[in-house]
Amino acid sequence: MRPDARGFTLLEAIVALAILAAGTMALFAALNGALRSIERAEAAARLDTAKQNAIALLETINPMLRPEGEEQIGEVRVRWRSRVIAGPSEGLTEFYSPGLYEVGLYELDAELWRNAELEGRLTLRRAGWRQVRQPEVL
Repeated sequence: MRPDARGFTLLEAIVALAILAAGTMALFAALNGALRSIERAEAAARLDTAKQNAIALLETINPMLRPEGEEQIGEVRVRWRSRVIAGPSEGLTEFYSPGLYEVGLYELDAELWRNAELEGRLTLRRAGWRQVRQPEVL
């Protein structure tokens, strides 16, 4: 090569392209990993929101009167089934006489379904009640 020649040789160009390709591949791998992390974080946030909504729904359910059921909350279908842990027994007044209600403790097992796929499960304990006497009887 002449001493006054300017520019790159073919070997220098190939080496530069190889370095550029290696850097691009590393950047692509890092970007792909970041995107997967974002997807996992979004899925976890969706599941957390669905569980909070399901808990809010189940807190309105009286398991003694509705021991099992199914409700739709947005895109999520909540199915629950309860089982008796304690009771039912008579509720007492402050004077230890029988009260208006029969009460029991229940455990509710709930499943969260989105697009026909099981997304999550949760378990709650709830009190159940049923009125068994009228106020004038007391």
